[in-house]
Amino acid sequence: MYTIGTLSKNTGVTRRTLDYYDEIGLVKPSSRTSGGHRLYSEDDVMRLERVLALKYMGFSLDKINAILQSSKLNWQESIQEQLDMVKREQERLKMLEQALQGVLYSIEFEEKISWPIISLIMKFYHQEPEELIQQYNHFMNEEEMRKIIECNETMSEEDIREWMKAVYDIKKHQDIDPHSDLALQLAERWLKQAEKMFDHDEQLLGNLWESLKGLEEGVVFYPMDKGVVEFLQKVSKAHGEMG
Repeated sequence: MYTIGTLSKNTGVTRRTLDYYDEIGLVKPSSRTSGGHRLYSEDDVMRLERVLALKYMGFSLDKINAILQSSKLNWQESIQEQLDMVKREQERLKMLEQALQGVLYSIEFEEKISWPIISLIMKFYHQEPEELIQQYNHFMNEEEMRKIIECNETMSEEDIREWMKAVYDIKKHQDIDPHSDLALQLAERWLKQAEKMFDHDEQLLGNLWESLKGLEEGVVFYPMDKGVVEFLQKVSKAHGEMG
């Protein structure tokens, strides 16, 4: 058992914070001495360790309390659950990083700020990766969607820039004759970038294309929009070059 002083010294958590956690029922001591001094068990220490980890990840104390009440875990299970949470958070933050980088390039290419996209980014920030994946489950299963996420994570800033430029060049010329050589060049350039992004996985690219054809505005495939997709469909029909 640990006194509040020993627990504070060993964990670096101030007595004032431990007092507050006790007061709100977040981390309460399991017992007290005959003199009324608080004593913390190993399970209490494990709970405090989880609180600190979740707090570091940005969860509110109310949310942490709800998470902790959802299950009773031993040390190994607790650490594994936290590790899973960290991985999900890393995944989400990486996707957010890619989206924000895309917004920066969109301002560069369009020379203006797209407030609808900024709004979507803010909504995106509060979504779990699983929620994003569900938006596309009509066309791709979870494994395929995670492959796309992983591909995005490996893209360099230069890769992102080339992808954005290929899409924005189409946006600038999407009203040209789809039978023209320029239209074909733009479509082939887009396809080349898509193949590079997804490591020439033909099945994944096919499913991605089906998903894009049913595209609703979002940030996962930003800056693709319906206008770009329709342009690519017209060029495909005109030249028979794309799926």
